[in-house]
Order: sequence, then structure tokens, then C-alpha cells
Amino acid sequence: MDKSQWAINLLRDDYFKEMMENLRGIELSKITMSDYPEIDVREVAYMRLRVLDSIEEHIEGMASQKTIDEKRIKVF
Repeated sequence: MDKSQWAINLLRDDYFKEMMENLRGIELSKITMSDYPEIDVREVAYMRLRVLDSIEEHIEGMASQKTIDEKRIKVF
């Protein structure tokens, strides 16, 4: 199994999807439940949401890499 196939399997995995959704929910809850002066709490939660997005985008990129490489070969 190569990295691309591993990434595809991970993105299809229900436990992985559930984990990512739970982590996002935790951070969104921190934002919505914070009091007005708790700017730092909201900023950290926002940064964590961006990190989760970045991780998922990286895995999606790995999953697409095989297709990208195949199309690149056809062009040349």
C-alpha cells in the first residue's frame, strides 16, 4: 500500500471522520461558549480549527497525488 492509498483509506474511515468531527466540535464549542473578554480562548480555538483543516487538506492532497502523477505523465 502506498501513501496515496493509505490516505484514501483514512479519509473513508468512519472512525477518522468521527474523530475529526468531534475535535472540530470541541473547538467550536469553546468559541461559542466563551465569554466576551475571553479573546485568547477564541483565538486558540480558531487556530486549532485551522490546524485540523490543514491536516485534512494534506491527507486529501496525498490521496490525490497518484491521480495527479498519472495525469502529469500523460501530458509529457
